Amino acid sequence: MSEDEVNLDQSDDGEAPEEKPSPQKPVFNLKRFFYMFLAIMTLMVFIDSDLRESLGEMIGGPLFALMGFDGRYPVLTLMLVGSFMIAFSTIVRDLMVDYVEMKKLQEKTSAFNKELMEARRANQTSKVKKMEKLQPQVSEMQMKTMKPQFKSMIVTMLVIFAIFTAMWSFVEDLPNQVISTPWAYNANLTTEVLPGPFPCQIWLLLYMLVSVPIGQVLRMTLQMFTYRKRIQEAEE
Repeated sequence: MSEDEVNLDQSDDGEAPEEKPSPQKPVFNLKRFFYMFLAIMTLMVFIDSDLRESLGEMIGGPLFALMGFDGRYPVLTLMLVGSFMIAFSTIVRDLMVDYVEMKKLQEKTSAFNKELMEARRANQTSKVKKMEKLQPQVSEMQMKTMKPQFKSMIVTMLVIFAIFTAMWSFVEDLPNQVISTPWAYNANLTTEVLPGPFPCQIWLLLYMLVSVPIGQVLRMTLQMFTYRKRIQEAEE
């Protein structure tokens, strides 16, 4: 990507034009305050186990009333709750992230970095200096691709923490935690598969086996729908 493609305004003699005074931003930004509040709440829920359990009970109550089946079909419950959680996070991310615009910005920054690297290898000093002046603008483009993803993560993480806590309590309260799996006829849902500070139990492994394929299929479907919609809008 050449320097012209980054759209940096410069005068004919190569010097940057005089900076125009930027409009004053409002002192209070409601959206920024909302995301900061959610981020603080998510951090508090992650640290405070009592708050995490209270939020888990609040969300898990109606959730397991619909999908709990009184503990008779724990694997089905975990599949349904896991599917709900991954669908929620995927849909929120799709609503907040413009995949088409993000793809364009990623291609531009990738092309710029590749061209800059080639110029350095070829020892094209003048071209390197010109492109280095554009790096702040390229960094801003990279931030544009990261901000929507970060915001969607803030929105979804609070709910995900609560649902995970509710699922943990649901499994621990099951009258019968023994199920049959492809690798064992009698496997306890609370058995640790990968020990550590955050142990991975069998029920969590089952959740991942179900949620990852569902999430990938749903994400690809939503992206295809978004691309087709953009193509139709461009043709009209």
